[in-house]
Amino acid sequence: MTNNMLPLRLAQVIGLDKPGVVYGLQLALSAWLAFAVASFLHIPNPFWAAMPVFVVAQATRGLAFERGLYRFVGTALGALAGFGMIHFIQDAPYAALLMLALWVAVFGALTHLLYGVQSYAMLMAGITAVVVVIPCLFAPENYMQLALARVECTFIGVIMITLSSALFTPNADRDRFYLSVCEVAASACHLLGTTLKGTTKDGAAQEAEILDKISRLEASGIAIMAGSPIAAKQKRVINAVIVSTIGLLATSRRLHTRNRPGKPLAPELGDHLLMLSTLTKDNAPQVLRPEPVQQMLALAQATDPTLAQHMQRLLKGAKQLLASDQEAARFVLGTDTPMLAPATHWGLARQTGLLCGLITLVSASLAYAGGSFIGEMTALATAMFSLVLGSMIKPQIVAPFLLKGIIAGSVIAVGYRLVIFPHIHSTELVVISLLPFLLIGGVARASKMFGFPALDATMAFLLGSQAMLPARVVTPLQVMAESGSMILAACIVAGGFILLPRRSDRHVHEATRTINKDLFRLINHSGKLGEQRWMARSVRQTLRLTAHLAQSGQRHSLAPAHIVSALNFGHSIAQLHSLRDTWTPHTRDILQDLDAQLNTFTEEPNTLAATLMQYARDVQQPAVADALWSASEALITGRDFFSYRPGIRRSQA
Repeated sequence: MTNNMLPLRLAQVIGLDKPGVVYGLQLALSAWLAFAVASFLHIPNPFWAAMPVFVVAQATRGLAFERGLYRFVGTALGALAGFGMIHFIQDAPYAALLMLALWVAVFGALTHLLYGVQSYAMLMAGITAVVVVIPCLFAPENYMQLALARVECTFIGVIMITLSSALFTPNADRDRFYLSVCEVAASACHLLGTTLKGTTKDGAAQEAEILDKISRLEASGIAIMAGSPIAAKQKRVINAVIVSTIGLLATSRRLHTRNRPGKPLAPELGDHLLMLSTLTKDNAPQVLRPEPVQQMLALAQATDPTLAQHMQRLLKGAKQLLASDQEAARFVLGTDTPMLAPATHWGLARQTGLLCGLITLVSASLAYAGGSFIGEMTALATAMFSLVLGSMIKPQIVAPFLLKGIIAGSVIAVGYRLVIFPHIHSTELVVISLLPFLLIGGVARASKMFGFPALDATMAFLLGSQAMLPARVVTPLQVMAESGSMILAACIVAGGFILLPRRSDRHVHEATRTINKDLFRLINHSGKLGEQRWMARSVRQTLRLTAHLAQSGQRHSLAPAHIVSALNFGHSIAQLHSLRDTWTPHTRDILQDLDAQLNTFTEEPNTLAATLMQYARDVQQPAVADALWSASEALITGRDFFSYRPGIRRSQA
């Protein structure tokens, strides 16, 4: 191998290509310019200006812009709160710390209650309050100057990376994403088509594959759809397509049992659906022609009215996403359109809020009582790390990378402060001295091998370098102790999440419990939970279950078929409620204790299924009997799901 080939070979090993090099240089130069601007403006602690660059920068322009916007919003909100709290520092420092802990708890919790990039604003509101208040505890005479410096540095960094993103960062390939959404919907049409023709093979495996694809698409769509007003409008369309696609899966399972040997339920409709399953961007004008679409919807209406509703929304959504003439394809989502519920996670919100609030209160109180800069660094890092990791669904995955990065960055910072910084006596030299480190950090951040730990290593280096003039007078031992304080904070927080991880099994418990509680509410008409709202909430929990089951030890006991059956059980309950006004006296007499029986679905699903079957034989109204049969079949198919967490009683609904 020649010497000329060594750099190329090294780049391949660390996962770095030409776009990655450009991205890394963009990060480094943006951070360096932000640091230079803050330094020449003589803003205290100018290294804070370089830090937002590495966090805000993203692979696509829209996400970078939206993340930058929400960093502005979160920083401004946290700064205003911090300014209010520091007025109490001189007279009541522990009262200020208590207010800070409450603020961190609330905004740490909100990171799990807001959707997508919006949660980043909540994270920044918590972190900004921390970096404003805690340092002011140790320099109350200069508290306003320090607080303003933190905010000014953040704004400088965000402005720099936003400008560079506008010039160098590509737009997201949204057309490819729209096509992927339609392809998943087409897969559901294929499964339903084979069901209606009586030729379904391994439907459970297909359900699992489709649900997994939807879960991953819905998660990746946050980044792809960010930063565009047009894409924001398309989110509702994608939302409706996702719900309708899962509705098709549930309908396919519900209709599967109606087939008889040699007598498929609706073979002609099945042929139409198989044709629809070949949908691509190129053939969309042909496949979605008005005539065959109207014929398909008429056949669906004759087969199952709910199926017709799902197909109509799916077809309109697919046309909007794939058609080049958006004006001709546009349709208005009605108020009756089932939408995907927000990705709120109340269990994690409570856990994160309590954890982050307590960590902030304890670490900051101990640091203030100790009265040292090392204590300040430890408290600052501990509170920040707890917010960053606590805002994640599975922090134990990222925690090892954070720990490695903090250790590496802190060690490099010690070397910089002991070997290089003592020889620097001008602002120009400070700015120049940081450039090589930022270049290495930027390129490492862009590589696939070092990307995760490189971010935290760069943050730790910038914070530990204390690159500013006039420099603080410290001994070598103090330099090592200050960087060691960040390592200690990382070990405490990251080690805690590694040793006590958030388990997927627990998330599965919470999601199944939420679905079952909503089914109780649907049965008992409590909280006015109508079918559309129930569908939106249940589909969200279905996607959450799908994501967590992939990493859970319960994935063999809770198959996707069980989850889909829960949707069908809810649909049957809603049907029975909607038909209640049409019950004859004979039907009312037979079903007088129906609600009481339905409330036992988590305790004895098999027994309840047999009871509903008997009801279906006794009533003389076909529509009511069909709903009872469907509910019974859903209970049998989904009995493992319904009894997954025994002990959910009616009183808990």
